[in-house]
Amino acid sequence: MSEPLIARRKPFLETVKQGKTYFWCRCGRSKKQPFCDGSHRGTDFTPLAYVAEADGEVLFCGCKHTGTAPLCDGTHNRLSERYEEAADDGPEVRMVNFEPCQAGALKAKLDGDCYVIRVPEAAQQIHGNLKLYPVIGSPDNARFLSQFAMRIDPGESPVMRFAGSDTALYVISGKGRLNVGGQAFSIGPESGACIKSGEALSITNPGPDPIALNLSVCPPCAAPEWLDRMPAAFDQSYPERVARVDEARREKMADRFFQVLIDHKSHGTEVTQFIGEIPRSRAAHHRHLYEETLTVLSGEGFMWTDETKAPVRPGDTIFLPRKQHHSLECTSEGGMRLVGVFYPSGSPAINY
Repeated sequence: MSEPLIARRKPFLETVKQGKTYFWCRCGRSKKQPFCDGSHRGTDFTPLAYVAEADGEVLFCGCKHTGTAPLCDGTHNRLSERYEEAADDGPEVRMVNFEPCQAGALKAKLDGDCYVIRVPEAAQQIHGNLKLYPVIGSPDNARFLSQFAMRIDPGESPVMRFAGSDTALYVISGKGRLNVGGQAFSIGPESGACIKSGEALSITNPGPDPIALNLSVCPPCAAPEWLDRMPAAFDQSYPERVARVDEARREKMADRFFQVLIDHKSHGTEVTQFIGEIPRSRAAHHRHLYEETLTVLSGEGFMWTDETKAPVRPGDTIFLPRKQHHSLECTSEGGMRLVGVFYPSGSPAINY
């Protein structure tokens, strides 16, 4: 036996205690998954000892092919040519209507605290040439992140800062220059940028078209500080702040793709920002150990939870609390493209 058996494709969620040792099954034959029961005897495999660094929940690999043993790294999504899809004979669910909420935006509430939010331009708050709208935050029971929709008309925007939080910015349309602590960066469509805690930002729009952006802020912040001038604070440990979409860097996940733009490896932040591409399909229900927003860039479909669903279209933002049972369906022939942000940092491929 030179190859492990796939015990199951999804990982096992387990609660661990700090300092305790757990023996993870490598061979896949154990009847006490994800842990060893001695079934490896007579094979080339031995269990792997894992000492928990802290109390909490972890996802132990079930497919036995992870590159970060014993923990899941999303490899199970690459073991087949087609991403796992929902069964056709699932339970009936209720279509949720959009209801007016603050400042004229529309919101559809699904199970738990899962939402789909639509923000018309008229709902924006105005600060000089900058229009801002809080899409998701603490009033929606978001615990780890806030998200804002932002539009900048030609000219230089006011200086803003989210005190004590890291910010992941994503440009949906338009071109300009991002200023962080006196450092200038060119930004354009499909580019992300990271602003670290304690830093401020402003954006110059040379015109003639407006710049449309998303700002995701972790930990959550109700509103930015508006400053009279740009402070000099700039974390030189991460001098390059802009990441651009590059098909050569995208990662395969069965028949889906994603590219991480910002995370702890590239920018030293616990915020992960990524671009995702999904074909016409409906994913099987699953959960994540992180809190997440997904903003649809192209394509249409539905967000499903256990008992409800709501339509989604370009411009909509989906909020998913930690452990929310859900699936996203794309009904467009050309597929769906989205930008996602989650906290704490990790891989978009990891689910259970």
